Amino acid sequence: MSRELRIDFVTPPFAGHLYPALDLASRLRSRGVEGIRILTTAGGAPPIASAGFPFVEILPGHDQAVWSIANTRMQVGSNPMQMWRQVQKNLALMHELKCQLTETWQADAPDLVIADFVVPVAGLTAKEMGIPWWTGMPSPCVLETKDGTPAYLGGWMPRKDLYGRVRDWIGRQTVRTFKKTSAWLFSRPLASLSIPSLYRADGTEVVYSPERILAYGMKEFEFDRTWPDWFHFIGPLIIAPTLPGPELQWDETKKTVLVTLGTHLPWAKSQAIQLMQEVASRMPDTIFHFSRGRMGTREVEIRDNLHLYDFVPYNAFLHRYDAAIIHGGTGITYTCIQHGIPMLVWPHDYDQFDHAARIVHHQLGLRLKPQAHQIAQDLQTLITSPEIRTSLDRYRQLYCNYDPGQMVFDALSSIDLSRSKIA
Repeated sequence: MSRELRIDFVTPPFAGHLYPALDLASRLRSRGVEGIRILTTAGGAPPIASAGFPFVEILPGHDQAVWSIANTRMQVGSNPMQMWRQVQKNLALMHELKCQLTETWQADAPDLVIADFVVPVAGLTAKEMGIPWWTGMPSPCVLETKDGTPAYLGGWMPRKDLYGRVRDWIGRQTVRTFKKTSAWLFSRPLASLSIPSLYRADGTEVVYSPERILAYGMKEFEFDRTWPDWFHFIGPLIIAPTLPGPELQWDETKKTVLVTLGTHLPWAKSQAIQLMQEVASRMPDTIFHFSRGRMGTREVEIRDNLHLYDFVPYNAFLHRYDAAIIHGGTGITYTCIQHGIPMLVWPHDYDQFDHAARIVHHQLGLRLKPQAHQIAQDLQTLITSPEIRTSLDRYRQLYCNYDPGQMVFDALSSIDLSRSKIA
């Protein structure tokens, strides 16, 4: 490279989006790419500082508004009214973000923008300014393709028969119709963001880079479909910044199960704690570590064999668990695959239902049924099933075949460093 490559990562502050960006940025830095900045809202500053990257605040004063979009008071699911409310809140912030990014990059333009897939305005703004733009996608299943089982429909399982093909075609058309309807309803704010249509002439989605989409996952984990040529599975990105957490209590004579619903879903966690209290009473020889998902805090509440922690840094400790009850977020799912931990998956919202379908389809775990006696029974099955152990061992080996940092570093050779900077 004739000079130092400069990359701006643009991401929301949520762990499932910010942490993969920080993981990839760290891998690139270890290969000599030093000119990296992370652009997100104020809530992302502590983990960025821990990872040692320059932080550029976006949407100053709106951090809580951004968090409120994801931390809904009720399930969004496939409810169109709930989805449209989220879109409306998001669009209300995007015009301000576009203006800020334009000003930032006019003063100091990077050579490449890697925009998280939920912040497409960053990529579209970069494209308008002549800056190369790649999309980072922690949830590959959400991409629309011309075939295969669509996402966001409650976690459909694949079917190879005629019924499955017809069902999937109808599902893909339903998803596209919903998006086109949304574009019509919000045509004015979308036009102000230079998005006259959600689809290009070739049918691909405008909000994702036409040059390169980095899929933060394993192709083997996804259902079969035809992916675009510029869609690249680079492997899971699950290394999280070091944040303070409580001292976990262990009993080596007993099985230990992690319970986590991630950092969102506040409306679901109180219900989950009540249910896990009943499960724990049925399994006195098993310790349950319940993570409330409050990052960086140390509070602990011990209720016999149910231990309630505000935060469990599972990246550091997951190998010590015998099983995990999870919500189906990509970070915890791939960390379980990395360590060969069987999963009892309890999806609540967003793409979690689609990840749950993949976990069950590939025999990496079971779908949770929210009855205490059934959970206790299924946990025993997870720990003892030879079929699940065989699948976990296979996927653990497949996981090791990916090197995200090297794959992206090699791809950086396509970036033209000789282009003039924006004045």
